[in-house]
Amino acid sequence: MILLRVILIPFSLIYSFVIYLRNKLYDTGIFKSHKISVPVISIGNITTGGTGKTPLTILISKYFLDKGKKVGIVSRGYKRKSDEMVLVSDGKTINKDIEQSGDELVMISGELIKDHKNNFFIAAGKNRVQAAEYLINEFKPDVIILDDGFQHRKLKRDLDIVLIDSHNFLSKKFLNSFTLPSGILRESLNNLNRADLIIQNNKYEDIVIIPEFKKYDKDIIPMRYKTEYFIDNKNSILRDFNSKAIVFSGIADDNSFIEMVKESKLTISKIVKFSDHHNYTASDILSLKGIHSKGKIFITTEKDFVKIKQFTDFINDHPVYYLKMRSELAGNENILFSKLDECVK
Repeated sequence: MILLRVILIPFSLIYSFVIYLRNKLYDTGIFKSHKISVPVISIGNITTGGTGKTPLTILISKYFLDKGKKVGIVSRGYKRKSDEMVLVSDGKTINKDIEQSGDELVMISGELIKDHKNNFFIAAGKNRVQAAEYLINEFKPDVIILDDGFQHRKLKRDLDIVLIDSHNFLSKKFLNSFTLPSGILRESLNNLNRADLIIQNNKYEDIVIIPEFKKYDKDIIPMRYKTEYFIDNKNSILRDFNSKAIVFSGIADDNSFIEMVKESKLTISKIVKFSDHHNYTASDILSLKGIHSKGKIFITTEKDFVKIKQFTDFINDHPVYYLKMRSELAGNENILFSKLDECVK
């Protein structure tokens, strides 16, 4: 695998040059960024894989919603089956068609609708300028949150937040040294200079601010995940931790998820890994049922649970729990909140 990535380095250099040229065209104004009528806050990353954009989107959305602001969320909707724009939620109901809406946006909708009905609106679309303007015209939000927006420069933003997975950065130096396809960078690290704020996601670990990030002279805020509980389709919270757990997920990096399950003191009997953003099939569910036995429970992520809800016989007849977690800022949170308030007064 390493040999293949070394072989791909020339292609990474070509890719890097193309991205450099594209950014330069935006910087010089040859490519135009579209300014809309409400503030835009972009939450993105500079690498492929999960860095915590969804939990941070929820955290920032709730911050504004708790202040009485109306929030619009716009995303491409990763791995959706359509490029057409779709209204994922009008704040009252949720379009539960995962293939059209995208798993992350359905999950965000489900989290926000609990306490903030009628005050948030979510649209997915390849053309995010169009999606943002649709939400503005239809629902008049006070702010647009652009999910996975760092590379999407067509929509002008008022605050650019970039997340970095600290464990990934420290443990996979080679992958974080090259752009695709040899490495995992979506653009070179030097482009962090155009960010307004860096969120260093430590996930389940205690990691001090990484020195390499300090050279960009940006405010850096540490974030980590907080495990809340395991819950099933009937809203029953897991109380008995003596069961053995069959852990399954379809996320980019399941290391932090598995570590959090271990920290709960559950004994893991088997780990089943699916590809990132995996769309579960009846065959997948049948395979999972086949490895279940008395005294065992299933544990998955909230994002995966959203996708398997369609298999009602599985989640109703088997002990299937998902990990309910939230992100929390581990220092300098006043810097983030101050910048958010500056954008939306």
